[in-house]
Amino acid sequence: MAKLIFSDIDGTLINSKQEVTPKTKLAIRQQIIKGNVFIPVSARMPQAIMTVAGQITKSCPMVAYNGALVLDEMGQPLNSCFMTAAKAAEICTYIESKNNGVVWNVYSGYNWYYFPGNNRRVRNEEAIVRVKAQPSSIAEVKKLKGVHKILLMGAPELLDATQKDLQGLYPEFYIVKSASNLLEVVVKGVSKGQGARAIAQEFGVDLKDCWAFGDNYNDEKMLEAVGHPVIMGNAPENLKKKFRTTLDNNHDGIALILNQLN
Repeated sequence: MAKLIFSDIDGTLINSKQEVTPKTKLAIRQQIIKGNVFIPVSARMPQAIMTVAGQITKSCPMVAYNGALVLDEMGQPLNSCFMTAAKAAEICTYIESKNNGVVWNVYSGYNWYYFPGNNRRVRNEEAIVRVKAQPSSIAEVKKLKGVHKILLMGAPELLDATQKDLQGLYPEFYIVKSASNLLEVVVKGVSKGQGARAIAQEFGVDLKDCWAFGDNYNDEKMLEAVGHPVIMGNAPENLKKKFRTTLDNNHDGIALILNQLN
């Protein structure tokens, strides 16, 4: 039976130069040749996942938006969980009212919208994921059919306070940091672990026979869901205490483990 190999992207699959190293590419391709399935799992949107995964393989299943959108290798949705546009607009209004430098981004399907008041952080994110965002407004957000994810960008200490505030105001949402300066908001019940379950069910594979690699708190539920979880050496210390640890993302931590499977 094929093994499923789930991997986070930022801080895990790519190094600090935003590259998949030749050693990691080769290790994953060797697993694909053996008949195993590589599945990128990310807070990113689908196009931004493929800017990385496409360096390894031409097509693959994927888990986008922290699990809010799960696609098979043909790009067909296996699962899609979204909040209403009205609720997303409400959260964005709250963020704007604070006027503290935190900026909102809204993701709906294959589209990325942002508040154009502070472009620096958005430009930086565009450069990392190699996808262009569209300037928008709360009035435009209200017209969307649904929202898969809200991404908040800001200084780490401001996002810590924002996370606490939003958790009190919106208990129906799962609010988690994917990086020190990035805070993700999705529907409660959505997680990378739930996305991994949807893929495993599609392939008829038990999660206890699956591998997963991650480096941050939004990877935790995925790591807990599989039988073979691996945390990167660059992860927070409290996560490294919970899971088997490999080398960091700058030293081919994924390749080290996959080559042991060979």
